[in-house]
Amino acid sequence: MLKSIVGNIVSPDPTVRKLTFANFINTFGNGMFHTVGIIYFSFTVGLGAHAVAFAFTIGAAVSLAVSVPAGHLADRYSPKMIGIASFLLQGVILGAQIFTKTWNVFVVLLCLEYFVERFGQNARMSYIAQIGEGQKRVEARAYMRAVTNLGIGAGTLIAGIALAINTATAYKTMIALDALTFIFAAAAYSRVPNIPPTLQAHEKFDWTVLRDHRYIVATALNGGLTLHFLIQNIAIPVWVVQETNAPRWMISGIMLMNTIAIVLFQVRTSKKSTDIQIAVKQFQRASLYVAIACLIYATFTGVNAWLASAILLIAMGVHIAGELVGSNASWMIAMDLADERRQGVYQGIWSMGFGLTDMIGPSILVALVIGMGQIGWVILAAWFILVGQMMRFHLRKI
Repeated sequence: MLKSIVGNIVSPDPTVRKLTFANFINTFGNGMFHTVGIIYFSFTVGLGAHAVAFAFTIGAAVSLAVSVPAGHLADRYSPKMIGIASFLLQGVILGAQIFTKTWNVFVVLLCLEYFVERFGQNARMSYIAQIGEGQKRVEARAYMRAVTNLGIGAGTLIAGIALAINTATAYKTMIALDALTFIFAAAAYSRVPNIPPTLQAHEKFDWTVLRDHRYIVATALNGGLTLHFLIQNIAIPVWVVQETNAPRWMISGIMLMNTIAIVLFQVRTSKKSTDIQIAVKQFQRASLYVAIACLIYATFTGVNAWLASAILLIAMGVHIAGELVGSNASWMIAMDLADERRQGVYQGIWSMGFGLTDMIGPSILVALVIGMGQIGWVILAAWFILVGQMMRFHLRKI
């Protein structure tokens, strides 16, 4: 059993293993910061929850704006060197946030962090796209995602200590530890083999990549499917608390369920994504799973606590199936549709679909789920079915 679990997070490929180890260190730190960051800056520093949330929105917008140029840099220069530099700079920037007292300084530092993070993220995705082909690349991404969930989960547990102590010193300690993890991640990342850039010095950046309409439309459709991630983080917690009799601790329970499932099954399911034709079918199937989950979520309002909890677990199980299959399909489509010499730019474009969803998705979900109730869930189900069908139609000739 233990050997099977280890096999789902430790790749037999030494390069992927080194990549995922660096990623684990990084996401462990992120788990700590995301758990205590908004509480520390909102209440301990006294910036206010709405102001801090708005600062994170601005940072996300900056990240979105530099996605494509950051991708070009990963094609033009060594993705390994960019990744190392990104980790180191993020560590310095995050360390400086410990001394932040005003909203303006917080926003500037946060924007710098998001800016640098985007360059590093695109470089790592470009690196993965160059170390193999087809299913091997999807499997590498699956290992990265499994380790990401494990790292964030572990970091969140450690951050719980600071939440329990609830002092400025405890929160600052967590932020300082997160800053250190970037330094350790850079050291770990320095051990991966170097990969030469795919573009030559004379090949300058231009925006003609945005004329690849097939890729742009696929990016938008994938962004439509990724709305389901926000359902887990935003819609379900609010729905459970306001509209159902399920106990509040079930929110943590289903989040833990999701984390465990990704760690155990993401790599296993990635082995079925052998080519882009299969990936397109998987994308459609994943959309259907998420749609079914939405319809199930709509049913557990008004029932007793035990039945509501049971229905919530069933819905999350179906939702997780869609997440597993959909993630593998998304990675295959993103990398196989791209120009192999410009993977950095193309992965930058692909990430814009996620970014836009993160920016507008919360408002959409609140309006549908909280504003319209069960009808809102039905509309969401129809949306996911439509997105899956459109991707199948869009890429039917591949």
